[in-house]
Amino acid sequence: MITSRSNPRPRRPHRRRLLAAAAAILTLLGTAGAAGARPDEPTDPVPAGAAAAADGLRSVSLPGLTRPTYRVTLITGDEVTLTRDGGRYTVTAIPSARADGTRPTIDVTVRTGPGGTDTRLHALPSDAQTLVASGAIDRKIFDVAWLAAQVERGADTPLAVTVDYGDRLDAAALDKRVAGLPGVTTAGKHPEHGTVDLHVAPRQAAAFWAALKGDSSRGEFSDYLFDRVTPKLGGDAVALWPTGLRSEKAEPQTDTGQPTYRVTQTYKRTNGEPFYCGTRLMTICPTFGFLLAQVAGNAVGSGYESVSARCLDDDPCTTFEATFEVPPGTYQAGGHALFRLDGRDQQLNLELPEFTVTGDTALMRDADAARQLTVGTPRPTETFVASRTTFRTFSNGQGGGTLSFTGYGNSSFWAIPSPPVTVGTFHLGTNWVLGKPMVTMAVTTPERVALKPMLPTYWYRSPGFDVVRFSGRQTLQLVDGGLGRAADYDRITAKGKIVLLRIDADKPVGGQCRVGTEQLMRARAAGAVAVLVDPISSGGPWPTTVCPLPVAPDWWSSPQEVADIPYAAISPAEAENLRGLLRRSPVRIDVSGYDSVSPYVYTLHIYQEGRIPTSLHTEVTDKQLAKVDTSLHGTQAQPASLIYSAFRPNETAVAGVPYSYLTDSVRFTTYRGPVSPDLVRNQFYEPSGGQPGVRTIDVADRAGPASARWTSRPLVPGAPALSPQIFRSQPGKWEGDWSNEICAFCRQGDTFYPITYLVSGAAPDHLMGSYVFEPQNVHMYADGQELPQANSLIWGATYHLPAEPRRYRLTAQNGATTTTWNFTSAAATRNEPPKGSKCPEGSGSPCHADPLLFLRYDVGADLGDAVTAPGRHQITVTAYHQVASAPTVKRVALAISTDGGVTWKTLPTKSRGGGNHTANYQVPQLADTTGTVSIRASAEDADGNTVEQTVLDAFRLTSRR
Repeated sequence: MITSRSNPRPRRPHRRRLLAAAAAILTLLGTAGAAGARPDEPTDPVPAGAAAAADGLRSVSLPGLTRPTYRVTLITGDEVTLTRDGGRYTVTAIPSARADGTRPTIDVTVRTGPGGTDTRLHALPSDAQTLVASGAIDRKIFDVAWLAAQVERGADTPLAVTVDYGDRLDAAALDKRVAGLPGVTTAGKHPEHGTVDLHVAPRQAAAFWAALKGDSSRGEFSDYLFDRVTPKLGGDAVALWPTGLRSEKAEPQTDTGQPTYRVTQTYKRTNGEPFYCGTRLMTICPTFGFLLAQVAGNAVGSGYESVSARCLDDDPCTTFEATFEVPPGTYQAGGHALFRLDGRDQQLNLELPEFTVTGDTALMRDADAARQLTVGTPRPTETFVASRTTFRTFSNGQGGGTLSFTGYGNSSFWAIPSPPVTVGTFHLGTNWVLGKPMVTMAVTTPERVALKPMLPTYWYRSPGFDVVRFSGRQTLQLVDGGLGRAADYDRITAKGKIVLLRIDADKPVGGQCRVGTEQLMRARAAGAVAVLVDPISSGGPWPTTVCPLPVAPDWWSSPQEVADIPYAAISPAEAENLRGLLRRSPVRIDVSGYDSVSPYVYTLHIYQEGRIPTSLHTEVTDKQLAKVDTSLHGTQAQPASLIYSAFRPNETAVAGVPYSYLTDSVRFTTYRGPVSPDLVRNQFYEPSGGQPGVRTIDVADRAGPASARWTSRPLVPGAPALSPQIFRSQPGKWEGDWSNEICAFCRQGDTFYPITYLVSGAAPDHLMGSYVFEPQNVHMYADGQELPQANSLIWGATYHLPAEPRRYRLTAQNGATTTTWNFTSAAATRNEPPKGSKCPEGSGSPCHADPLLFLRYDVGADLGDAVTAPGRHQITVTAYHQVASAPTVKRVALAISTDGGVTWKTLPTKSRGGGNHTANYQVPQLADTTGTVSIRASAEDADGNTVEQTVLDAFRLTSRR
């Protein structure tokens, strides 16, 4: 509901704002979006991809950052990964568990100045919001670019921070103050200011944060917002900031010379479950600041923070309001909140994409009208992890948005329906990783009752975060074990049964809302086969606490024995219902689970365009999904991760959603979709065992079968095969200044750069990062004479060559692979790197790729990169160039060795077109080999360019089972 009346207020000095510091973080303003519609253009929602044709989209610039990927640790212990995709970035945030077992929401915002300069990214955890809003913690400490700059000096570079104790203290007193802070070393003391410069070890950042944050029973965001309770840091600290870097108190706003009007936003939820938000019982809990951003008018891009806020009722507070003072114009309203449903936290987006202010205006944000963002799939699923994105462009082409990251169990997103936007563009997006439910339960006796059990995490394997999962299907009798103390087991028979337990917080170590090892081990000792956890916690600092799901175990944060029994948590209402059934008769529960990687995963990118519609449910069918046979190759069976993201035509920073702690050597089906012709999707694979990280960029524009064989060996030097679909999907957005890759074996001016990539023939579009040969492993010759090497600080060995065409021989070795190329090189006369690639030294002088001929191999190996012995198999060898106008391949030769390269057997090859050649071969008994197959191959093109390559121990042999 929106009401407005004309009642202009005279201009006056800006009042002190409650959220001055928070607003600078929560605002995403700048040229990060395409040019929006003019106010006089049609009011229909802007279709997907409409902004791609505009010229307003500028590449993101983060000066000083040279690496393609940065993994940084926030001062809170949360992890953020920043990955560059040409002029765009994928940001992934993984919340870490707090001492009470909860995980915060992390909001990542971006601000980009004119022309793509002055770009800033901030990642703010929800439990730091109050401290940042009040100024106790400088927002720059959550500046992702600043954190990435620290990583430039090394992965374990400590975080340089300054703690202010507010008084003049001598050196001994300062030492005493910081003595209790874990993971720190003192870098400098300033008694005259009462400050200490500290270096915080990233691995101990979470412990440092817990000690610095101190008691959080008061001073949460709602207390600060409504009661002006200023939060305090622990240990008598009054402020924290990055050493040598501090923010302005508030960012300037545009003075339009117009009168200002009062905007009052009222937020209510009358049907919610009351829970404690800070010290106040509420049904809707604000978690991030409230902001109005002008999208059209005389102050486009200006952000206005609330000047006051208050609860309108109490015990519980079901309705509160925030007021703003703004000049006339068209605005977007933001804000986030939590409410609780069936004992589970729900993430509520309070976004109102557009409203107009011509006088004093009242807005009603009715959370009872909110709709959940849900997705239906052809197979049963639960949400492993997800992220939410809002993106808005303004009338002048600037724009804003926020990427919200949650942990497992907290990805329940809601939004309130809105009218369509009439200025610029808007979308609300969700990125989902869904999988087969890890455990399902249903009461079968005395009546049928479906349960919604939740495991502690969706991870399959994670060192230090072990948990036993349910496996197989069985029907178990339920018994009520109370708090699971010895006296509780004296009155029940738990053998062979599933025990219902409340959390016992009265324990030597551990959190109020975490399950203790001893509690679970007593269930195991009593013969129970599984535990159901009622998230009501008794004892500890508070007599009774209703804990949010999921319920984590104590051993994740306090070193203890891992309990060898599976457990799952259910809501308090479900637990109470089970106790009611137990009072009537015996209760039996059908339990089904699996202890492995999910056999199928849905990776979905879904967008609501132009407005927040009344229905936020999306049903996807197999006709909208690409079915990908996914295999993660390797032999270590160590934790690995896949990260999924997608770029719309008008986005420069997007959320990456991690499917974490898989293992290599596994296989499953990935359903990708909904298929879309203008959405470019990224996948990042971070394998174990020292293997390089891998990514792929493509467009899923059609349903049907496909395959993805990650890090399938052998991996040999070559050039990536970028999908031509990405250039058709978003013209101009993945080439030129937006290019992702550095040109392989490129000639720029008179300098030749022997930069390469490691390429798998089983997945040639998988990019394994640029590879720089060690200087001693690369040599270049002309007329039989070796050429002297030069050195690039970034790209290693280089060669200075004359401008005129000349024949060269290049030899290089990486690991067990030795390659020799013969080719002609001449200076580039115009800038024409391969499409999707850019010159090594930027655009200072023309560059092109020299016509080297490459080889890659698909050996049809299993997940462990092995084929059976004895046995008959096939190899596909592909000879290719990285430039489209390259000469045709006229010859390919292939030989293999099963004795480590001592003897070789030549294989006849058959051309399959497109440079592909196949060869069949027979391997003897495993005992008659060295356990591996080596490859020797060569090729020549019509211009006489050649390649010769030997790959020792290219893949393994394994006995036939």
